[in-house]
Amino acid sequence: MKMDRFKDFDRDVRDAVLRFEKGRDGAGTFFDVEELLMIIDYYLEVQDLEGLEAAVVCAEGLYPSNVEVKLRRAHLLSIEGRYTESMKMLQELEQTEPENTDVSYAKGAVYSMMDQSEKAIQCYLRAAADGYELDMIYGNVGDEYYKLGQRDKAIHYYRKAIAVNPDERRSLFNLACSLEENGEGDKGVDYLKEVVEQHPYSKWAWYSLGCLYEWRELYERAADAFEFAIAIDRTLGEAYEGLSKSYASLGQRGRAAQALRDWLEVADDRAYVLFCIGSLFFDDANYHTASVYFQKSLKEDACYSSAWRYLGLCSERLGYTDEAAGYYRRAIDVNPDNDVNWLSLADLYISQNRFAEALSLLQSGRHEAECLSDFDMRLCYCLFRLGKREQVKEMINTPHEDDPMLYVDMLSYYTDMGADPEIAALVFQKYKNEEK
Repeated sequence: MKMDRFKDFDRDVRDAVLRFEKGRDGAGTFFDVEELLMIIDYYLEVQDLEGLEAAVVCAEGLYPSNVEVKLRRAHLLSIEGRYTESMKMLQELEQTEPENTDVSYAKGAVYSMMDQSEKAIQCYLRAAADGYELDMIYGNVGDEYYKLGQRDKAIHYYRKAIAVNPDERRSLFNLACSLEENGEGDKGVDYLKEVVEQHPYSKWAWYSLGCLYEWRELYERAADAFEFAIAIDRTLGEAYEGLSKSYASLGQRGRAAQALRDWLEVADDRAYVLFCIGSLFFDDANYHTASVYFQKSLKEDACYSSAWRYLGLCSERLGYTDEAAGYYRRAIDVNPDNDVNWLSLADLYISQNRFAEALSLLQSGRHEAECLSDFDMRLCYCLFRLGKREQVKEMINTPHEDDPMLYVDMLSYYTDMGADPEIAALVFQKYKNEEK
């Protein structure tokens, strides 16, 4: 299913973007600067770098001296990781227009990308001088303080953002998270209860309150809060998902599934919702029914790798190992960047004593792996089972910065390897040396 990419945008944005894209195919349409800025901001919002580059180039060609156009070029440079060029451009704009709060905000965003949170905060607070979009600015400041580990200050600015906009999604949720992490979940509940009492139509306040209740295992209260959020906005997918999890935690599996079916009626991403329904049945070990929903998910989106992988898991649990291998391979084909897709197939091969195939697969997947230790533990075991002891020793003796305990854990996971006196002695000797 193709989602409407303009779902959360006004009609004039949709019309302008479509006219611009038609013009790129040779129709040739004139745009005033405001229209082009609107088009650029759309591409920024949806993270379409190709469209963004085209729109910025077009705007620069028509309005090369426009400050707002230059600002968008600076945004694009920062997104591309060209922070020095972006900052140089912004500093030049600041010298020309020192009171321009948009420039201050843009500098704050670039400093944030550069992990210079203190400078980002200074710029954001300068941008607040005009009183425009304070909820977003205060939320940004809160995020920077959170990155600095200063949760109390982060909470302070999240509260300031919520005071400006009591339905400010990011700040409400981050406030709930920060208070929970601070061990102050009860304060978070009390605060959000005050927010919904004063602003009963704040769907994100109800949602965040539901999350706090769920984290505190108060599932009935969580369900009530999520229900309120859905009553305000029946398309609020996050609330349906939270409601389903709350019912599942209460052991009410039927109501958990029904919450997801209700979501399905209004969801854009039907593939994900169907996958969630399948996951409920999977967790109940009802693998036949789970497989039906995973297949339905793939009918909506044939490139949804999680559904392919879970079809593999269902088939493996049911004893259909050849089918499972095929499904895992499809998961790898559609999303080779996901480690778990490779590892699921490797583990199946290992369980069938197909160590040479597992070794070859792991070596292929390791090149782009996010977590090397998951691959290396299995690689080492495959080499062990294939009798390649010298390669096993070489791997064990090679420092593993990601996970110093990797090979100690390996001996516990693969007990036959742990029972080998020579290998076990080598692992523990290496571990003792590293402790020194």
